[in-house]
Amino acid sequence: MAKQTIPLLDLMFFLTETQQSPKHVGAIQIFQLPARAPENYLRDLVTAFKKAPIASPFNKHPYFPRFGMPEWHEDTELEINYHVRHSALPSPGNTQQLMDVVQRLHAVLLDRKRPGWICQVIEGLEDNRFAVYSKVHHAYIDGMSGVKRMYGSLSLSATDKKIVPAWSYDPDKPSAVEHRQGKKKSSVSTAGKLSSQLKGMAQAYEVLTKMGMQRLKLRSSEAQIPFTATRTRMNRTIEWDSRSTAVCTLELDQVKAVGKKRGCTVNEVVLAVIGAALDNYLDQHEEHNSSPLVALCPMSVRQVGDDSAKTQVSAVHVRLGEPGASISERLDQVVRSSHASKDEIQNVSPEAMIDYGVFIFGLWEILARTRLDQIITPSYNVLVSNVPGPGDDSLYLCGSRMLASYPISTLLPGVNINITLLSHGNALDFGLLADMHALPDLDIVVEGMEYYFEKLQREVLGKRRRHRHAS
Repeated sequence: MAKQTIPLLDLMFFLTETQQSPKHVGAIQIFQLPARAPENYLRDLVTAFKKAPIASPFNKHPYFPRFGMPEWHEDTELEINYHVRHSALPSPGNTQQLMDVVQRLHAVLLDRKRPGWICQVIEGLEDNRFAVYSKVHHAYIDGMSGVKRMYGSLSLSATDKKIVPAWSYDPDKPSAVEHRQGKKKSSVSTAGKLSSQLKGMAQAYEVLTKMGMQRLKLRSSEAQIPFTATRTRMNRTIEWDSRSTAVCTLELDQVKAVGKKRGCTVNEVVLAVIGAALDNYLDQHEEHNSSPLVALCPMSVRQVGDDSAKTQVSAVHVRLGEPGASISERLDQVVRSSHASKDEIQNVSPEAMIDYGVFIFGLWEILARTRLDQIITPSYNVLVSNVPGPGDDSLYLCGSRMLASYPISTLLPGVNINITLLSHGNALDFGLLADMHALPDLDIVVEGMEYYFEKLQREVLGKRRRHRHAS
């Protein structure tokens, strides 16, 4: 039986997992059935999914020995009917019904005795659509590697009927999407990796030292550091496994147009919109915040050409703007905070950022387990993750065109809301996940995001767009 030691950052997701806070990530993809699709189309699709080969790491499960480091063990008796499932929505099959199903599916822990993934094909969506919901334990993949595998199962052609699901994806054989974008391989020697790791540990220590000096007022910097955020309902302890979910889509070209006009990134535009929507949410719940909310923004440190499944991310803290600021002023404030945080780590190696992430993540988990996180000042209020998508091409699954791809991620220690966004074509798809007891009505946040983005477009671009929601 093939064995492999589980890397430390991946292992953290197992060690910190609880019934109340599973550590898997997922996505809900919406597809338009092809014209004149046969009645057995979806049954045949599920059958093809079940017959597809299982590639690493989807054929492995974790093993925790009494002594020594935990390992990945290959599963020689994989039960495909557990991993690939087929269900249907009752009529009328609207989006709210779909999300009700997704939030129940996403709340349940994955069985550690089996490979940590599940795919569910959901038929019965109105307007001749269907959905594919997938979830994978975060120890298996990070956002970048997950997206590569998810889109490795899709085609650029509506006539291509070949089916290669994400669990069959071979990173050594580029998909059609990767061929179009171009794919590069990295080549780093083992000795070079060891040298980089040692250097990374020293740099991570230096980063933590600088943050400590800033916390003690012995060093001046505008960068947001851990344990300096204001406390809100988004920092309440997660007591139950029930979740609330919501999704929305913004037009990517309009987000880019705002960013170009103001000289900032797509991510900074998004953070300003989310900050305004969350402040509005708190106001509607009579929780009037007087300080800027803080977002934790994961950042990939994966090198070009690295298709390994292991997690390779770190994160920076960014202030989301003053509660009373206009949306344009808020964007300026977000940009300043984002630049200050990035400047602090611009010369830090990927290895150092991973080491820093392991330390901070472990510290947050200790505080959460001991409930000290309810006494110590929070580090952040919301996790916002931007995962780059496959580009501008239309994508298909066995002739069915993908209409949307909403990421549904996981909750990290210290907060009970995660907002992840994924781009494809001209769409910026957002998936919101929260503890249902703390934030039961995420639709208010979604409405706020749409409203404030339209307002930002009017102020920055001078466009008067169709008004859908009021604040």
